[in-house]
Amino acid sequence: MKDKGQEKKRRAFWQARLDDARRQYAEKRERMDRREDCYKGTRHIPAAGGGAAKAAGNVRNIIYELIESQVDASIPQPRVTAVHPEDRQLAKKIEAMLLAQIRQRNFKEMNDEQERTVPIQGGDFWHVEWDPEGGFHCQMGDLSVELRHPKQVIPQPGVYDLEKMDYLFVLVSQSRRALEKRYGVRLPEEGESDVAARTAAEEGAVEGLVTQNIAYYRNSSGGVGCFSWVGDVTLEDMEDYQSRRQWVCAGCGATVDPPRGGKAARCPVCGAKSARSEPVRVQALPRDVTLPGGEVLAAVSEGPAQPVVNPDGTLQRDEVTGEIILMPGEVQPTVVPAYSPGSYPLVLRRNVRLFGQLLGASDVDAVEDQQVAINKYGTKIQEKLLKGGSYVTLPQGVNIETTDRELKIIRLKNPADKALISVLNIQPDTSRDQQMLEVNYSWAKSTLGITDAFQGKYDASATSGTAKQFSANQSAGRLQSKREMKNQAYARLYKLMFQFMLAYADEPYPMTLRGPDGTVEYAHFDRYEFLKRDAAGQLYWNDEFLFDVDPASNLAANRETLWTMIDQKYQAGAFGPLGETASLYRLWTLLAETGYPHAEAMKASVGQQLEKEQGGQAQESALPGKGGSVL
Repeated sequence: MKDKGQEKKRRAFWQARLDDARRQYAEKRERMDRREDCYKGTRHIPAAGGGAAKAAGNVRNIIYELIESQVDASIPQPRVTAVHPEDRQLAKKIEAMLLAQIRQRNFKEMNDEQERTVPIQGGDFWHVEWDPEGGFHCQMGDLSVELRHPKQVIPQPGVYDLEKMDYLFVLVSQSRRALEKRYGVRLPEEGESDVAARTAAEEGAVEGLVTQNIAYYRNSSGGVGCFSWVGDVTLEDMEDYQSRRQWVCAGCGATVDPPRGGKAARCPVCGAKSARSEPVRVQALPRDVTLPGGEVLAAVSEGPAQPVVNPDGTLQRDEVTGEIILMPGEVQPTVVPAYSPGSYPLVLRRNVRLFGQLLGASDVDAVEDQQVAINKYGTKIQEKLLKGGSYVTLPQGVNIETTDRELKIIRLKNPADKALISVLNIQPDTSRDQQMLEVNYSWAKSTLGITDAFQGKYDASATSGTAKQFSANQSAGRLQSKREMKNQAYARLYKLMFQFMLAYADEPYPMTLRGPDGTVEYAHFDRYEFLKRDAAGQLYWNDEFLFDVDPASNLAANRETLWTMIDQKYQAGAFGPLGETASLYRLWTLLAETGYPHAEAMKASVGQQLEKEQGGQAQESALPGKGGSVL
């Protein structure tokens, strides 16, 4: 561990950088709170000319409506392409591993939250880490993927590409007790230093929570370093954060067990009780590994034979032959280079890219003026209608009953007073206000490229079903850029997840594969299958794969449409002649692959029928005169 003085200087250095970056990012974070309020339906109406703001009496929340109209619940499925032809099977295993991770993690919930955060704020982040406590029973660790709101990520000022930043900060509200247990430290009894990292700043701090400040930075070798602290307590200080690490004795450097409960284990060599964590560049093979070329890489190897030395220092020789007597060499473990991802553990998903801006364009910013105008017109219409009504004119000194009784009595002094009684209906004209309200609503929809047909509403401009579909497609085309940004972000996320699995997943990761016939195959993702030897004879980790998303994933998510298309293909004869058992088997195989209810049972039944037919044809061909022979 570093001495207290050096540790204090490091903490002061990063705290100063955080304060400067947060100060320059403060205006954007305040704007994020305003956008969230607009989405929730704020009643705040800014007054013209800088006067006092007023509250809207009636809010038609078009921002909520238009953002919800764009929500896409589908998760783009990974598609991995091998750069080298011999790696095609490995690419399929990567896809299967990523699909298993998608099912295991709460990706549907994260995607649902991102589908709103991204258009509101212009972007959102994934935070990928390795959880040493995760995984199945036979695993030591697993991936951890969490969302980070743009308010929680403080970028380096003036840099708008994550991988080009020298440093960036992630602020996370954590439980004090959880951090003390994880890092084995005692944290001060103070609250959150940055409430905005958890919620709106005006909400106030919560007892028992603290703000963990995490700084990721580029080290001198181009890797990723990490410095983490809470208040005046340092939690982590790793120059090479993503390298594999081991605990060694601070005195003699011998390998020791990791500390437990914040206490270091006693060194078996020198007996010291202080230890430090240091990066390792190589690691020992846990078992024999077969390289892609067929070479078997043994986990241990025997060193060169050593001559037997007499007590006087002379070499022992065989009395008959006179040759030097050799003893077997010391058994040594085989070491391979350690893999490191080498990129920041954050992935940014933008809404729409903008020059000179880290996050993309916000939909709320684009239509906020229209939302404010609609709030004003809605309030004005309501006030006009509420202030209107019916008025009764009466002669001087005449009163009427105001009860709910059906028959009311008016006492007149003379019959001439009856002519003075009348009712005036005062109904204000709100047609112009309603017209302007709808005009602003149309402007907002036009700005974001959303039509009534896209929202599933009645579209008077569509004179036929084809015209309505064309209108919906045109709107979807305008939103294509946002879908492409989503696909690219997921592709980068899948690549980072693979890199973390390649770096830290020492035990095989269980997963399932589907064969060409739709059957389920059980396999494992073994990172040692990606160990190769280059032309110079050096071992390296093969991460040369192209990551993309499957363009058919959105169609696969809409299973009813997919099943309808499969039925149409069957009727067109794409599976073979109609009515034949082989054609039916192909049909039910594909339906089972796409999750059609009870398709597996029908596939098995048709498969049995197909086997019987094929068996009968084989017996018939074996009869005399049918092409067979009889012994």
